[in-house]
Formats: sequence, C-alpha cells, structure tokens
Amino acid sequence: MEVSPEKQNINTLFSTTSYHIDFYQREYKWKGDEVARLIEDIFYHFGQSYEKHPDLDPNQGNVVDKFSWYYLNTYITNKTNNRIFVVDGQQRLTTLTLMLIALYRLCENETIDSPDLREWLKSKIAGVGIGGKKEFWMANSKREPLMQALFDGKSPKENLIEDGVTARHIIENYALIDKELTVRLPTKHIFETFVYYFLCNVVIINLEVAQTDVPMIFEVINDRGVRLQSYEILKGKLLGQIDKDEVDHYADIWDSSLCNLESNAEDEVDTFFRTFLRAKFADTRKKGQVFDGPYHRVIFEEPCDDELHLNHDAQAVKHFLKGPLSYYSSLFHKLRKLGVDPDSEIPECYFISQLNRMDGHLMLCLAACAVDDPDEDGKILAISRAFDRAYVMLQLNRAYDSNQLQELLYTLNPMLKNCPVEEIEQRINSQVLKDIQERRGTDTKSLLSYQQFRQVGYGDFNTRFMRYFLTRIELWIADNLNCQLHDTLYNYVCGTGKSNAYHVEHILSRNDESRSQFIVDGEFDEAMFENERNRFGGLLLLKGQDNISSGNELYIDKLRTYTGSAPYLAQTLVADFYKSNSAMVQLKQNTALEFLAASMFTREVLENRSTLLYKIATITWQIDDQS
Repeated sequence: MEVSPEKQNINTLFSTTSYHIDFYQREYKWKGDEVARLIEDIFYHFGQSYEKHPDLDPNQGNVVDKFSWYYLNTYITNKTNNRIFVVDGQQRLTTLTLMLIALYRLCENETIDSPDLREWLKSKIAGVGIGGKKEFWMANSKREPLMQALFDGKSPKENLIEDGVTARHIIENYALIDKELTVRLPTKHIFETFVYYFLCNVVIINLEVAQTDVPMIFEVINDRGVRLQSYEILKGKLLGQIDKDEVDHYADIWDSSLCNLESNAEDEVDTFFRTFLRAKFADTRKKGQVFDGPYHRVIFEEPCDDELHLNHDAQAVKHFLKGPLSYYSSLFHKLRKLGVDPDSEIPECYFISQLNRMDGHLMLCLAACAVDDPDEDGKILAISRAFDRAYVMLQLNRAYDSNQLQELLYTLNPMLKNCPVEEIEQRINSQVLKDIQERRGTDTKSLLSYQQFRQVGYGDFNTRFMRYFLTRIELWIADNLNCQLHDTLYNYVCGTGKSNAYHVEHILSRNDESRSQFIVDGEFDEAMFENERNRFGGLLLLKGQDNISSGNELYIDKLRTYTGSAPYLAQTLVADFYKSNSAMVQLKQNTALEFLAASMFTREVLENRSTLLYKIATITWQIDDQS
C-alpha cells in the first residue's frame, strides 16, 4: 500500500482543490461537544502565543514567525477520475469550512471591518473548480443550498433545516461556532491576528491512498477516537463494488432508505440491519447472536451470502439496495412509527413497544413480509396482535420467561416466512400453546382456561404487567361504552409520580370486615385470605393519591373513591354508575356480561368479578372461552 503524506495549512488546504465527499463517508455527525472541543483546542494554542505578543502587528509574516503552530490531525483522500474524494476527515474539513464562513461574516461587523481579510476568507470557502464552475471547496451538491444560505448570512429555509442529520448538525454547529467566535474575537486586533493564525499556523496532514486500499482503510480508521459503526463500514463495502459512474445513484438509494432511521437514534440503522439479518437468517437465538457483533462481515458469509450474494457481485449489490434494503428499512421505520402512536389502526404495536418495552414483533414482521408485500398491513396486524396475545397468555399461565420468549421468536421466524396472512395468528397461537404445555407440564387445549386464570393475580407478576392487564380491561370497557379513558394509556401502565402514577388497589382490605369472611372452624385462615384478595377479581387500578387514601378503609368508604374520575372498572362496583347509563345497559345486553354493583364485597362478588375479568380477557385477546 502506498501512502503519500503532505503537510498543509488551511490556507493551502482550501486553495485550488475541490474535495468531494466519497460514498464511503458518513454523514456530518459532529455535535456541539466535538465542535466546542476543536474550537477550545485551537484557541488554547492561539491564546498562549497571543498573551506573549499582545501588541504584535497582525500580518502573515509576524504571526508565522512569532506564533506556535497547531497540529489539527490528518485527513485521507483518494484521487479517482481527476476528482479528490475525502475518505476520512470530512467531519473536520466541514467544521473548518463552517469556521471560515463565520469568520467571513464577522468581517462585516462594524468593530472588525476588515475588507481585505474578508476577500481572503472568501477565497478559502469557495473558488473556481474544474471546468470553471464556482463551488465550495468542500463540494457536495446536496449541501450546497444550505452552505450558500449560511455564506450569504440568510436563515436556512424550512426544507433545508429538515433535510436529514447532516443539515441539522450543520445548522446547529454553525450557530455554536458563530457565537463562540463572536465572544472570543471582540476586537479588530485579536480578530485579524486569529485569522492569520487560523489560516497559516493550523496544520493538517493529507494522506493520499490508492483506490484499491480505500475499503481496508475505511474499515479501521477512527474519527477523533470514535469507531465507525457497522452500517457505515457496510456502506463502503457495498458501494465500493459499484463503478464510479453509477455509484452516486446507488449512494442516493442507500441514503434515502436509511435517512429516517438515522434521524430516530444514533444506533437505529445498526438495529435495523441486525433485526433484518436475524429475521431472514436465524432460527435459533444462538444463530441470532452472531449478528450482535460485526455484522458487516457476517453478511458476506454463509448463510447470508447464499441468498444475498453480496460478496464481489456488483449486480447483486444493486439488487439488494433497490429491493430488500429499500423495502425493509421502510417497513422497519413504519413499525417504529406505529410503536409510538396509541391511536393507530394497529394499537398492538404501541402496546408492545411503549407499554411493555419489547420489540420482538419487529423481527417477526420482517421475517413474514416479502419485498413489496401486498399483504404488509395485514401481516403487521396479525403478528402484532398475536405477539401481544402470546406475551399476555404466557404471563397468565405462569409460563413466561424473557429468555424463553426470545427462543420462541426464533422458532417462529422460519414458520412465518411465506406464510399466508390468514394463517399467521393460528401458527403463532399453536406454538405458544405448545410452549405453555411444555413449561407447565399440562395437556391444556386452550391458551387460557378459567381454572388457570382464577389462580393468579397480585404477587405472581411484576407491577407493569398487572397495570397493563388491568389497563387493557379498562380500555375494552371504555371502548364499548363509547367513552374516553380518564387518562392516557401510558400513564395507566407506566406513569410515575404523584400526578401520573397508578397503583394496584386491593378491594379487600386488611381489616376485620374483610377478615371476617375467611373464618374456618372458628379461626381466621390467613393463607386463604391472601390468595383470594390477590385474585384479579379483587384488584383495581387507582391513581396514586386515591389508592393511598383508600388504603385499609371499610368497603363502604372505599366505594366513595370508586366514583367520579376513577377508572370505569372501579365505577362498575358503584350502584350510581348504572343509573340512567344507557351505554352500560346496552353493553350488558350486547355481551351478556354480568356487570353488577356491590354494596358489600363478599367472596361471591369476588368470584363473579373474577369470571367477568376472565371473559373480558378472552374477548380482548380473542381466545376461546374455557370457563
């Protein structure tokens, strides 16, 4: 490998060369911390020399002779078809350009008023490139309108502000740079001295490498100590197989496919690729864990290469970019959006993602959908509904384990490939039932029997699940009464603090009134009391303060807490809730469910309430009623 180092200052760096941002390069991702650190470093070294020579006449000769130089680092380029591409270093070079623009704009300040330096700085920002075209030395057609707006001192238009990660960081960083330079360079003398220092004494090393060495260099270099993410390396490996005259087109496909994911979170693109590869190439958790590491290497090996053929096959790469990458990244983004929208047509995505903090449905949807799948929406609905059902049924059968749930997902992966949409839920339900049978050692034929449901409740589950189960019951009642919930789904399940938290209320308090129902052979049966009061039929959700105030009150006093803005499930115990409530009358007629007020909360009422919740659960999660 041949590497040709060349020492330059910024004056030389931006003089006659247009630097193009190679497809290997990442977006402009420097944030305020990196920019502030660069500014601090440069001004630290500048300040040491300026303190020694505060009255020095600011000109190039004096600054070069009297001031120390500052080594900025290296940047790597590759020359192809008479164009210079930046392989590594565009973060620094872009930031330097933003600093030059800020200095250029400062020249117009009445305090500064340096027309000669203004023209010099202008020539460092843009010039005449190949073919006589005027362009920014850091050349990129996508960024040019935004850079031109900053250069002209104009506020970027809304469409430029929203144009992806790069645009957002350029705008934010330019504002930071402009503010810092304005504060640090308050007088004409220090401003002019700094301009000479910045252009002449800040040194950067250029390493030029051959085209054949670019992929290897790209994979191992770090940008200011931050290792490249796997998808950035994968981008270079894939696009590096495509001819230069076509690569810009396919680089645009890559960027447009992933721009929304990049905007979501820093690691979202890697999460997408790992989910996609697991969905298509893993049928066990162990095989799925292969993609936890450097998947940008694994994707070129078996079994991935047997299907994708991305290893040294430009045509296959083009097909992958236009087909699977474009489709599945869009599908993944769609699922993410559904996961934060409680009012979508597929609320189960929100239930899974936001309320229960899981994402297993993402992998299953990617596994089930083919490229441009006409049944995409139907499959998302079926999978999300079945996944939510699986989670709840495993919990209620006391057969849930987070590790075993992961194994279940990988078992389902191959079962859902090419599966007709109308068979998806049946296949998932069958496998879940099989898991329940194995984990409980039973031959049950139903995902949930009443005999099983009546045995579980408070103490068998974590707080989030209990709140989730009771919230889904609450949501079903509200929907069937054509009423709005009194609070958001998120607060019901996940809310915290005095104003947002809901707690699980025991209807049977630890007092003599409640204990009197559990006297056996003249003695209080503590075990029976605890078992019965913990059943779901004896539980409610109440907002924090209501739950605390209710406490161990007598039941007749509790009923006052169960009125007004209390959740509907609590209100169904109160006689006044049924008066002149035509919606409740209609609900009872339509469902034949025994909603009953209770002036006393007896063991018989507890049993009726347990049966009621079980039947609502079978309707909510669409399972056979085995009561």
